[in-house]
Amino acid sequence: MSVSLIEHFAPLHDPRVERNKLYPLMEILLLVVCATLSGAEGWEAMEEFGKEKLDWLRRFAPFANGIPSHDCIASVISRLNPKLFQTCFINWTTAISAATEGDIVAVDGKTARGSRNQRRGKAALHMVSAWGSRNRLVLGQEATEEKSNEITAIPKLLELLELKGAIVTIDAMGCQTKIAEQIVDQGADYVLGLKGNQGTLHEEVADFFTT
Repeated sequence: MSVSLIEHFAPLHDPRVERNKLYPLMEILLLVVCATLSGAEGWEAMEEFGKEKLDWLRRFAPFANGIPSHDCIASVISRLNPKLFQTCFINWTTAISAATEGDIVAVDGKTARGSRNQRRGKAALHMVSAWGSRNRLVLGQEATEEKSNEITAIPKLLELLELKGAIVTIDAMGCQTKIAEQIVDQGADYVLGLKGNQGTLHEEVADFFTT
């Protein structure tokens, strides 16, 4: 399987008209991915990263016109198809990561700090992520409007991942029969958190260990 970022992101459609393509889409994507993986937060930080690492970036793409402005980066990325971008990114991370067999894949949800927009009536962004412990890499993410929706987001995220031979860990929010069955069907084992709010199951497990 090819590990080329350019090949995996090739299905993405460039939303710009030809006369506005001073910076090729693949150069912008390469810049954004590398900057993000290096800890850049925000469009201005990505532009700054590009200018600092231009010589290094030119080892992988021409960057004949240099680094685009942060406004250009933001405009292009915000107009891409988010679902297709997610699929391309997950396919790429799957290709570059080692096989998950025997790995621990930790699934957890976190709310993005500062993502709430009260003026526009937008709730904070909540993301469910799958973290590959061996590769120290986020294998995939699924957005949900609030923490209570993790139960529906987790199965969608698991469907995107190759889990054969892995051990999937999820907190008590994911302690659901269907989620456990899905993990097994995908060839993995699971470790699920269990709390007292699932009274009957919690009592049965406690009795089992007591016995």
